[in-house]
Amino acid sequence: MVSLNLFRRRQVKSSVLDVPLEKYDQGTGLPAIINIGHVDYKPLVSLQETRDHLTFLSALSSLRDSLPSSDDTAFSSLCKESAKAYTNWAQHTLISRPFTASDLPSLEILVAWHSHLLNPTIYDQEIAGAYRALEGVDFPLSEIASLISRRDDTAKAIRQNTLPSFRLITSDEESSLKKTVWSYEEIGMAIGRQAKFVGHMKRIGWLDEKYWDKGLSKLQFSIVLYHAWLDLMQSTECKYFLVPRLDIDLAWHTHQLHHGRYKADTIMVLGKLLNHDDAAGDEKTGNGMEVTRKLWKKRFGWEYQ
Repeated sequence: MVSLNLFRRRQVKSSVLDVPLEKYDQGTGLPAIINIGHVDYKPLVSLQETRDHLTFLSALSSLRDSLPSSDDTAFSSLCKESAKAYTNWAQHTLISRPFTASDLPSLEILVAWHSHLLNPTIYDQEIAGAYRALEGVDFPLSEIASLISRRDDTAKAIRQNTLPSFRLITSDEESSLKKTVWSYEEIGMAIGRQAKFVGHMKRIGWLDEKYWDKGLSKLQFSIVLYHAWLDLMQSTECKYFLVPRLDIDLAWHTHQLHHGRYKADTIMVLGKLLNHDDAAGDEKTGNGMEVTRKLWKKRFGWEYQ
């Protein structure tokens, strides 16, 4: 996993990376305008969305920690049952009415929905079919975050508020699930992959709200870096597998949770819906990192660490 060390300047080249923190917009905490290619954009991801995402990830971390640390079977079972319940919820519970904040499901279902969204090309196909009730629905980050006490055990806190309790689906419900692009088993595996990312966030301290008492500059910079990464993607016409740093990945994930906006933004910037391959192997990632380092330094004049 890529470290979050600060860049070391090698040469001068003007880009959004050169904008000093004190020049960021005081209202948004980000540069008012960010250039991608030859076009100026308002930030595609907000600081508040990213903070709310971290709050949700802290709930995922607490949920994982509530299981025996040595019992991988219990976690695998949780992933599978959460995916089943999510599939049933999306296909049957939501199908008859528009989604609203009052429709927030259990934390376990939210975990599965979150992981599904982080595979955007698959998700885009799904919402045209069996998951059509979720078309146009953003992942409710702000609503979830508003239920969580940031200083307490977040999984416990979220359950003590308005989220329903988790229940296993019945055999009749399971037999009525529609055919989908991804099976619930595949969504369950995606939950497992995201658990690794959550673990990395916990390791660097970003899931602890107290970490941010000293300032949000690292989080602000992660969003700016994500926009620079999109600029690099555009400048190379998406020809390369560019590997994001951990902080860039967080901002990228946050963007993907607003699927309709993410699709429109990446088509506007890159000419296509940008996929997120969370199952990329170590060999592909390793080769991509070397390419990313070279291209990043050439375009921005900064080392990519």
